[in-house]
Amino acid sequence: MKKRVFIAINLAPAVKEELAILLSQLKKINPQPVVRYVKAKSIHLTLHFLGYLDEQQLNQTKIILKKSAKDYGATELATGQIGAFPDLKKPRVIFLSSREVNGEGLINFQKKLGQNLEKIGFDVDHRPWHPHLTLARIVGPCEFKTDQLKIPKLEIPVNSIELMESQLKPFGAEYKIIENYTLRSNYEFMD
Repeated sequence: MKKRVFIAINLAPAVKEELAILLSQLKKINPQPVVRYVKAKSIHLTLHFLGYLDEQQLNQTKIILKKSAKDYGATELATGQIGAFPDLKKPRVIFLSSREVNGEGLINFQKKLGQNLEKIGFDVDHRPWHPHLTLARIVGPCEFKTDQLKIPKLEIPVNSIELMESQLKPFGAEYKIIENYTLRSNYEFMD
């Protein structure tokens, strides 16, 4: 049986609590029914969406993730501003931007991970990746407002990556961790 799978960074409960406050502010400013808000408990940072995988593909992915996690060190993200794809005038996705506090190791990690997945036959997205947390999806015409919004400045520790399963339900997607991969501590030295 195939599983709908993606690779992500999950957030600490304290970060999700802050995001829940931000989401409630956004809902007051933008209550339109065309705005479908993400549940705070479901917010994560997606590295790669892989689609439906069989057992063999899942096992190949686990091998790549296990090796990749050993090669990259833990890091930290800081959140920025509210943004939208393609823009706030005609948005399809509303997000909270984030950036790595020290350098671009996570961006390099995501790119290298994509290259390794391509080597075993996965079709990966080649658009430049920018770390962001999806807050809402827009399903119709809407101008999204962010004025008078208090945006929290959050620090997000990144110590692991997770292979996740997305189960589509009538009330929205449910996420489940398939396997967790701890990133190398900054105090460990590579062989």
